[in-house]
Amino acid sequence: MDFSELKKIDEYLYEIPQHGAMRVPGRIFADRILLQDILADRSPDQVMNVATLPGIVKHSLAMPDMHWGYGFPIGGVAATDLYKGVISPGGVGYDINCGVRLIRTDLHDRDLKGKMRDLVTALFRDIPCGVGSHGAIRRLTPSEEEKVMVEGAIWAIRQGYGTQEGLEFTEEQGALAGADPAKVGDRARERGLNQLGTLGSGNHFLEIQRVEEIFDPSAAEAFGLFQGGITLMIHSGSRGFGYQICDDYLKVMAHAASRYDFTLPDRQLACAPIDSPEGRDYFAAMACAANFAWANRQIMMHLAVETI
Repeated sequence: MDFSELKKIDEYLYEIPQHGAMRVPGRIFADRILLQDILADRSPDQVMNVATLPGIVKHSLAMPDMHWGYGFPIGGVAATDLYKGVISPGGVGYDINCGVRLIRTDLHDRDLKGKMRDLVTALFRDIPCGVGSHGAIRRLTPSEEEKVMVEGAIWAIRQGYGTQEGLEFTEEQGALAGADPAKVGDRARERGLNQLGTLGSGNHFLEIQRVEEIFDPSAAEAFGLFQGGITLMIHSGSRGFGYQICDDYLKVMAHAASRYDFTLPDRQLACAPIDSPEGRDYFAAMACAANFAWANRQIMMHLAVETI
């Protein structure tokens, strides 16, 4: 694909016209400079593939950070009709509910002068990271793990990791409804028992950050942010627990796609109707992983604040 095949909507929005098996157009939020890299890695092909999903609504979307992913491009977004649409593990991804938490502090960068190396060392000591890292908290019992699957960040707060106030600033108040531990396989359960409170590897990080510039003073004031202020950002997800759930249900969905006579351009888009047994089971297991991720970030946030 090249620029000539795209329809320019405005300076920051380009459209892939509906054609072939596409049910809707594709739309890419980017400027011309970003598009040069985007077009080079074939991720627009995945935008077009997503546009073929049954029940997709309006557009197959891609954000400015888009790049090649599993079925969907990373940065890909799609909505499907609640009654005629599908749910796809590839669209949700392997690291279910991978996300960030930003913690505002009252510290100024001058407060950390001469202390940054010690602080980074202490954070590295107190919050495990890397492939196969084990949790900073004790190994869960199976019954405790089931509570994490349902309660999410609420469970962590009940164990003393943070306060109830933090839930007001967490999506879904830290617990997605519809989670059912019965839909989670044994391998995922085993992988999750000792991974709460771990950062993981890859592009996950825990950063000490400085507010360099204020663009909207009133918004900054509302959030308590100020120039030179210190914040902490945590980027992590559901670890091996969520990965295994995705892996397990991709196999289920591969069979479901043929059962429901879906013709898909990429087997990584394996899916099932949202209201089918396979779709409902996957959503219930996916919600468990989402809640695991919220609990994980809640614990790490508390540990990081304690370390600071």
